[in-house]
Amino acid sequence: MQYAFVLGRVYTLSLAELLQVLISKGIKYQVKACSPEVVVLELDQQIKAEEFQAHLGGVIKIIRLIDTFQKKGKEYPSQVLTNYFTYKQIKGYFHDYTGKKQFGVSIYSLDPSIRFREEVGRIAFLIKKILQDQAQSVRAVLPQFPSQALSSVQVTENQILNKGAEIVIISGNQRLFVGKTLVVQNYEDYGRRDYQRPSRDEKVGMIPPKVAQIMINLAGPLKPLGQILDPFCGSGTILQEAMLMGYKALGSDLEQKMIENSEKNLEWFRNRYHVSPGRYKLFKSHAAEISMQIPNLKIAAIVTEGTLGPIYGKMPKKPEMQNNFKNLSKLYDQVFKEFKKFLTEGSRVILCLPAYRVSASAYEQMPDLDFAEQNGYTVLDPLPKDLSTKYKFLRVTPRKSIIYDRKDQVVAREIIVFHYGEIIKTEPVIEDANASETESADKE
Repeated sequence: MQYAFVLGRVYTLSLAELLQVLISKGIKYQVKACSPEVVVLELDQQIKAEEFQAHLGGVIKIIRLIDTFQKKGKEYPSQVLTNYFTYKQIKGYFHDYTGKKQFGVSIYSLDPSIRFREEVGRIAFLIKKILQDQAQSVRAVLPQFPSQALSSVQVTENQILNKGAEIVIISGNQRLFVGKTLVVQNYEDYGRRDYQRPSRDEKVGMIPPKVAQIMINLAGPLKPLGQILDPFCGSGTILQEAMLMGYKALGSDLEQKMIENSEKNLEWFRNRYHVSPGRYKLFKSHAAEISMQIPNLKIAAIVTEGTLGPIYGKMPKKPEMQNNFKNLSKLYDQVFKEFKKFLTEGSRVILCLPAYRVSASAYEQMPDLDFAEQNGYTVLDPLPKDLSTKYKFLRVTPRKSIIYDRKDQVVAREIIVFHYGEIIKTEPVIEDANASETESADKE
């Protein structure tokens, strides 16, 4: 079965999360096409889209692909689909709804240099006319200029998935995919989980719930109610997302104020989202002494933002960066040695390190990862090597990490997946090179 997944702004991280979730659930996949906006996958089984979407921080839409067409030369989507949209065909895309139907059209290009803004209107007009000719009351919702795809906000606010359909076209140089959106990301709920919490301290920096969710998913397959530890828990964002995803949350921090903030936030969260009592535990501790606080507990994974060092409003000088890195290396050497006291072989540590943005696409990063590698940890590739080699726009650093940043942010997050112990090699799930679109493989 073919699905398309619309990726978030930091698309490399979004794709890494998605593929890891599929692997964790035992779902085999082939990558049929990929761009910075969207990935087309062939899955060996049907997925529960709403359940998937709720646990994917980096995916904006999940689309069920229904038909595929070969393109001739530089055909526009409207030319390819001229005879495709009949009343019977369109009816199959729509939900049963007795009132005025709402529908939208989105086009995603597999080649970012090719735009189809005018095509959206042409196809929407064609569908609308066919429906009106059958005495259907219908309204077409178009993307906001200059976009050629509806945002999750537009889909939600216009109730498109309840009152009609979002028809999605994914256009490459060789093929054209047509499908319907099954679910979109609940942007309102992410905002609630972030901004409505009772204790927020922007001065110390707060990881967004979406990123926390992505990091938890990168920890690999975890059993329900498995124990996830955040030894630098701050205001408790990772802990709340762990509870929401069905795990038990353990959190510690050196500062009593952070423990108090987490307690307030997690109680609010537990009541707001009807989480059972006893799903989290907090304690004040230095991360390098945390084993004393969790005797005999089996930790499934460690997921933490760690400490990113000082908060800056402008770029610090290089000697200051290097001093920060030196202090962090010393701290993490102690911490990763401590983790070995209770981690089991095969467990993962998902960690954020600071990355200073020195230009639009360049970062000053910690010079090495000796604090982990000399203590028996290995850095895992967040994406299959064949995939990141083929699609050059995927931004994995030479040391197998992914940078998550925001506009005008001085200190970005370098997200790294560490594996503790010996790595057991398994047969990787890689793309079908013969069947994949390649037009965007070498484009930034």
